[in-house]
Amino acid sequence: MSGVYANGKAYTVDVVIPTFNRPKELRRCLASLDDQTIMPTSVIVVDDSEDDNGPAISRNIGWRKGTSEIIAFTDDDCVPSKEWIQNIILRYERDDAQILEGSITTGQVGAGGTMDPHPKDRWNRFKTANMAYRRDILESLGGFDERYYIHREDTDLAWRAINAGYKITWAPDCVVHHPDRSGVQRIRPRSELLLYYCDEKKYLEVAAAMISVKTIFNGKLKTRRLALRDYQDEHVGPISRLASIKLWTSALTKAILRRFGI
Repeated sequence: MSGVYANGKAYTVDVVIPTFNRPKELRRCLASLDDQTIMPTSVIVVDDSEDDNGPAISRNIGWRKGTSEIIAFTDDDCVPSKEWIQNIILRYERDDAQILEGSITTGQVGAGGTMDPHPKDRWNRFKTANMAYRRDILESLGGFDERYYIHREDTDLAWRAINAGYKITWAPDCVVHHPDRSGVQRIRPRSELLLYYCDEKKYLEVAAAMISVKTIFNGKLKTRRLALRDYQDEHVGPISRLASIKLWTSALTKAILRRFGI
């Protein structure tokens, strides 16, 4: 279904959902899409359970199968709010939006937390649990970088869009609920390195977000630092010792300033 507005444009929305061995969660997600105040033109589910190629490939397959001007992305374990599609369309009409970043709530509905970006975060954000892109923008960027297996492919796409001059609009009224976040936080060396090479300056904010008293004392920060120094495969190589020192020294400073609200 489309929304037709005063500017004469008719907007249609395809929803793309990659899925991997989560049939119960997928049914819950699809049920929420059947209950929208404005229905999407199509819901495209790409099942990667057998091939395990990763969500970047699945999302590219999905958006290229559709025909709508707007492509909304969510995950198989998410529950879009009843007005999700309606508010996406309203945002494109009202704001003449190019790309939307929506709000993500977590835990029990009405009593949980949020995955919304920290107020000071400009770059460590843009999760495809709730993003919408114009089709022509995805086409101009070539879609998701398929070298990413899991994690960070969504941030990479958003950074490339920003670097190409496109605007991402924060849309807190476009809400998706993410009930279970188990397994969400993953540090994949290849993905981290690819994102670092995508834009070293923006990655500084990502690195700073990894630094806390807990990660320093439990050894996780050291593991992450060494992974970026040591990991290599056919897609990416490690950063140099000098680059590592520069990155983590600057990231520590940024983390301290952020901790004190500076």
